[in-house]
Amino acid sequence: MGEERPSEVEPGLWVCSEAAVASALADPSLGITHLISIGYPPPGHPAGDDDDDDDAGPAGGSNGVKTLSVELEDDEDGDLLTQIPACVAFIRDALRLRDANRAAAAAAVNDDDAEAAAASSSAASTRRGGGALVHCHAGVSRSCAVIAAHVMKTRGVDADDALEVVRRAHPRADPNAGFVAQLRLWRSMDCKLNMADEAYRLYSVARLARRREYRGYVDATDVQPDPGADVDTAGDERTAGGETRVDRFVPFVGSASVAIVGPRHGGGREAGSMIRCRRCGRLVARGGNLLPHRPGQGIDAFSWRKRHKMEAAGAGSGSGSAGGCQNLFTQPIAWMQGVEDGVSTEGKLSCPRCEVKIGAFNWSGCQCGCGAWVTPAFYLQTGKVDVMAPPGEPEVGGSIPVGGVRMPRLAASRPAVRRPSLAGRDDA
Repeated sequence: MGEERPSEVEPGLWVCSEAAVASALADPSLGITHLISIGYPPPGHPAGDDDDDDDAGPAGGSNGVKTLSVELEDDEDGDLLTQIPACVAFIRDALRLRDANRAAAAAAVNDDDAEAAAASSSAASTRRGGGALVHCHAGVSRSCAVIAAHVMKTRGVDADDALEVVRRAHPRADPNAGFVAQLRLWRSMDCKLNMADEAYRLYSVARLARRREYRGYVDATDVQPDPGADVDTAGDERTAGGETRVDRFVPFVGSASVAIVGPRHGGGREAGSMIRCRRCGRLVARGGNLLPHRPGQGIDAFSWRKRHKMEAAGAGSGSGSAGGCQNLFTQPIAWMQGVEDGVSTEGKLSCPRCEVKIGAFNWSGCQCGCGAWVTPAFYLQTGKVDVMAPPGEPEVGGSIPVGGVRMPRLAASRPAVRRPSLAGRDDA
């Protein structure tokens, strides 16, 4: 068997296994200036230390090759998606350098001293080159998935078509099923990370659950900022008597020294509806924190004992909501005490101001009232919170249920209520 050669997927973009990296960098005809090294952990750079100097020596020596090290295991649960933007931008820089060098060479040929200029340009092009090499251990899954993401971004094609482009140049390309699913999610977000996308929010929570299982804890940087944190809001949260309301406990900080602080009130109207504790009015979540789930089979999904209780509760309340969604599932938020503990699997969620229980969490998942299992689960009880319109938008004219939660009207919009007179009550 001969020595493995890198495969050129498109001009200036190469893919290979770890075994072929050293020879590829030593070949000046390839002109490789950028190397993406993927592993778990990433292998050492064959060309020596990273060097960001574009005027460094020939590619393949101890200098002149920029390296992006990507820590990613070849597993269906591996987090490829969040690594894609940096990899795609790195490849783009390499190809832009290649195009710039070729343009400079073409322009030099048209100069007055064409022969000398062409020789000088040719030497500069050989010295600086311009091209990217992407490799993983076997050159089959991780590296090919990264190149497919680049093809999707630049050509506007879906995951299957992009992988076909890669396979035409590199027949061994075969990313695992988890990476292919993440490429499809990348395409559904228009080839960029959209934090507000529902599918991405679900993906990020599942990724957090895997990190917690591996590390044994949740870091402050892994959860969403608290939209109701008292940051630069002096005088905002005051009672009718002028007394300032203060949270009873502070958000956890995990292993980080400082927790992430988000925008005031969690953002503007783009962050969605405002979800407040029904008792004290404390802002606990925004609509952008909510996680959708596919409705289950309803009351039939529960055991007969549970069905009996749900039917009795629905009949007693007159709501007829037995078997419906009765919780709002959210991303983990910084005020949620207990979720950072790697030992406790479940616990209650209390309002950080009035300490009333408003929900619960369970890393192993729980069953929604509609019968669907949600894993992991962080939920707010619909009877303990109110959903209000985003800032800058008028409140609705009536008490309209949103996701099973009533939306209270503004006090000014509520019609006056005629109370029956007590006079003559006994005259009837």
